[in-house]
Amino acid sequence: MGLKRAVKQILIDREHRKYEIALKEKSLSYDGWIRKQEENNIIKPNICEKYRNYLTTESEKETYDGYEMENEGKSSCFDASCRKNEAHTVQTIYYKDIEKGNKLKIPRLWADIVLIQMYEGERSGFAIPLILKEFAEHEDVILIYGDEDVQAGGERKRPWFKPDWSPDRFLASFYFGALVAVRTASLWEVWEREQSRTLYLLLYHLIVSHGGFAKREQEMPVFHVRQVLFHSLKPGYGQIKHLALLEEEVLLAQGSGKKKESCGPEPEISVIIPSKDHPEILFRCLNSFLERTVTCYRCDFIIVDNGSGEVNRRLVEKKLEDLNAGPDNKNSFRYFYHPMEFNFSKMCNMGAKEAKGRLLLFLNDDMEIIQPDWLDQMAQKALLPYTGAVGAKLLYPESYIIQHAGITNLRVGPAHKLQFLDDREEHYYGMNRGVHDMLGVTGACLLMRREVFGEAGGFFEGLAVAFNDVDLCYSIFEKGYYNLVRNDVVLYHHESLSRGKDGESKEKQLRLLREKDLLYERHQKIYGKDPFYHPYLTTDMLESGYSPACQYQVTLNMPWARVKECAKDLAGAREDSCLVVGMECAMDIYKWKYGVAPPEETTEDMGYYFQGYTFVIGSDNACYEKRLLLKNLANGKVYGISIDQRFRPDIKNNLSDQLNVDLTGFAAKMKCDKIPEGSYQFGMLAVDRCSRQRLINWSSWTLEIK
Repeated sequence: MGLKRAVKQILIDREHRKYEIALKEKSLSYDGWIRKQEENNIIKPNICEKYRNYLTTESEKETYDGYEMENEGKSSCFDASCRKNEAHTVQTIYYKDIEKGNKLKIPRLWADIVLIQMYEGERSGFAIPLILKEFAEHEDVILIYGDEDVQAGGERKRPWFKPDWSPDRFLASFYFGALVAVRTASLWEVWEREQSRTLYLLLYHLIVSHGGFAKREQEMPVFHVRQVLFHSLKPGYGQIKHLALLEEEVLLAQGSGKKKESCGPEPEISVIIPSKDHPEILFRCLNSFLERTVTCYRCDFIIVDNGSGEVNRRLVEKKLEDLNAGPDNKNSFRYFYHPMEFNFSKMCNMGAKEAKGRLLLFLNDDMEIIQPDWLDQMAQKALLPYTGAVGAKLLYPESYIIQHAGITNLRVGPAHKLQFLDDREEHYYGMNRGVHDMLGVTGACLLMRREVFGEAGGFFEGLAVAFNDVDLCYSIFEKGYYNLVRNDVVLYHHESLSRGKDGESKEKQLRLLREKDLLYERHQKIYGKDPFYHPYLTTDMLESGYSPACQYQVTLNMPWARVKECAKDLAGAREDSCLVVGMECAMDIYKWKYGVAPPEETTEDMGYYFQGYTFVIGSDNACYEKRLLLKNLANGKVYGISIDQRFRPDIKNNLSDQLNVDLTGFAAKMKCDKIPEGSYQFGMLAVDRCSRQRLINWSSWTLEIK
């Protein structure tokens, strides 16, 4: 027995050494990763060299009216002919009072470009060259900002990768951060006209005067350089946040900030609620709306029922009759009963057709109102001329757990970022606070002007169950409007009580995949793109946080998987739920890369890409060799597929009591001709290399190979 234990320990030590080597190769630091990205994206194209002639190596500092100023050029040029070419001079102002609302003073400005630095730190070596490059290439751009991180002890960390121009986020916080570059002529012109009391308000008027708070019908005047241009000295300098110095003034100027004094004679908001056979859920929604909402808007409630049973139908009819007969009721309640297959899009469109209000509110019957001013807050934004769809932050019932805080468009599909995280904590520079422009918001609580809904074509009825709200938001965005989520408006969402959860069966999972394919066929130009989500953040995984892409190396740069029938390998294997297998992506590689079905002719992209995570509970995961399984549902044949390990810090952080779970992620790519056509179920085989133990387990995920 002693000899066996000694031999086993030798094997375990060997596996641990191999595991440590693999972990070192797979786990990248942010510092090393970002420097590599910059080398590939900035240094190789020689951007710095091209624009170096416009800078001087010497600088002189002077103090003027309380501002520190740094002169970085030798000549000045303000005429239009000069502005169409590269900028000639750069001047830096160190401004530290943007939060305090102090009376604004404008120092002597002589350069073509003014750099306004908001807090202590250091500009990157390529900051000014990149800024000059963008000003030279985009003559209509008058303001530029970039990303930033923290640099301490020579190591870079805590990146803040920002969205592209986001008008509503700007009104909620000064998310431009540390460094703002402005064309001096444009800044001075607005200053002379507006005499703004703060720098924040001056920049607002500057952006407004150049069309930044309007539909996107041309190039926006604000440009986001998607590179780190500034290194702050310590954590905490990040975002200058939660500014409300001008929002009320801005909203008043735009016509939607004035508080309503009284209700108009006609309904102003039509509340469209699809519902079937859950009167108790519907009544909770209606009661919470009527009892807890404080608003002067008249509401026109439209209940669209696609076929409740007779008893439930009568209950709903009676409830609405009682509400209509209530004393001093300014609202109206209507019931449209249309038996048919469930089609969320069609039901919403039917309700919109009957609506009388200027604003349309689409509301799930499983919503619960908890905040008195929620409707006024959402309507205030929806009435702005550049606004499309307005959503709210949704929490799971009786909790602080986030269910929805906006939809991000990833290559693997639309994602609810921050889902399942605690709202009592602030996440990624305030992404669960304030107001954020997003590519999409959930249809569970969705408000917009009637004309916006019509211009976007309403809900696409070809998406009956999933992604219909996302499709509508993408259509609205493509029309030039900004969709946004108000994280200062909070509701409870009793999610999916009406029809269960997507993906819990083979049929639902396949339907979900078909509807996702259809979504991107309709919106090919934005497949894998999101102007409000930085490409240096994780783009190919449905993870909750906002993580630098270095944490999850999703890449096709791996060898093709070895595939073989594995009946012999499964002999003696024990099916055990302690082997966890989570599938996250299983799709055609060509479609994964480009968002559309592959062409008929053969290309190098023909194949399938698989991604997920797996671990063995209560065991030393360094000792297991794992193989992805595909079981033919028709004949039971099982094929084994070699996988590539991936570093998964998110899984590790959730498994603090488990051993060696850093490399729980896996990925594989398989050529089309390796497995016959058919329907396949995914599973995993785990073989302990230090004993004879073999474990298998199966996922609910399936794949159609054609």
